[in-house]
Amino acid sequence: MNFLAHLKLSGDHEYIMLGNFIADHIRGNKIDKFPQEVIDGIMLHRKIDYYTDHHPEFMKTRARLHTKYHKYAGVIADIFYDHFLAKNWDNYSEFHLSSFTSYSYGILLRNYSLLPTRTKKILPFIIMQNWLASYAKMEGLRRSFQLMARRANFKSNMEFVVDDLIDDYELYEAEFRAFFPDIAAYCQKELDILFPADLMSKKNQIISEKAVKEIAIQKKEASIDKTSAFDTFGSVTTSLKKKFSEYRNSKEKIKESHVKKSPINDKPLKKVKTKRSLSKKL
Repeated sequence: MNFLAHLKLSGDHEYIMLGNFIADHIRGNKIDKFPQEVIDGIMLHRKIDYYTDHHPEFMKTRARLHTKYHKYAGVIADIFYDHFLAKNWDNYSEFHLSSFTSYSYGILLRNYSLLPTRTKKILPFIIMQNWLASYAKMEGLRRSFQLMARRANFKSNMEFVVDDLIDDYELYEAEFRAFFPDIAAYCQKELDILFPADLMSKKNQIISEKAVKEIAIQKKEASIDKTSAFDTFGSVTTSLKKKFSEYRNSKEKIKESHVKKSPINDKPLKKVKTKRSLSKKL
C-alpha cells in the first residue's frame, strides 16, 4: 500500500517504477511475461520489503502498532511512512510532489496493457482520489484506513488508527526520518548495479546529493543536541546532588547544635533524698 515510497525508490526509471508498483499484485514467480526491467522492478520491490521489515526503526513502529492492530501492523506502518514521505517530500526531491505523481500516473497509463488485473481494477480509484499525494493530509489517511477496514477479512480497528498516529506523531516521524535515508541508500546501490551509467553521470538519483548533505547535517545537529541534552542533564544532576549533600550536612550540624545547647543536658542533676536521711532529721 505504500505506493509512493516504492515509486520514489525506483530512481526515475520508467519500467523499474512500473515493476515496483505492481509487485504486490504478482504472485510468486509468475513474472516471466514481463520485460526484464519490469522484472528488475518487481525484484527491487521484494528487496525493499525485506530490508524494511528488518530495519530497526521500522521494527519499532510496527511493534508499537502490533499490540492493538496485530497482523495489520505492518500495513499500517507502511502507510504511516508514505504519509511522512508525502508530508516531507521537499526534503527528498527536487521536484514538486504534484509533478511526480502526475508523471507516475502517466507511466501507469502508458503501460496499461502490462498491468495485472488487480492493478487495473484499482488504478481508476488511485488516480481519481490521488492516492499518492492524499496521504500527506490526515483526511486522506482517514479515508484510506476506513476503506481498508471495510475490506479487511477480520476486525482490524484501522478506522481508528489515525488517532493513534496523532498521539505519538513525533515518535513515528522520528523513526521515519531515521529510516528513509537508509532505504534510499540501499536502493541506490541496487540501481547503480542495474544502471552503472547513471552512477557515473549522477543521473536518476533517489535523493539528490544536496538533499543527502542536508540530511547528514540534520543528523549531526540532532546528535549534538542529544549530547548537549545529556551533558545538561548530567550537570543538573551533579548540582542537585551537591545541594542535597550541603542540605544534609547543614541539617546534621543543626541537630548537633541542638543537642549541645539543650537545657536538659545543661541542667545539673539534683540529689534525691532517701527515706533514711529523712528519718534521721526527724
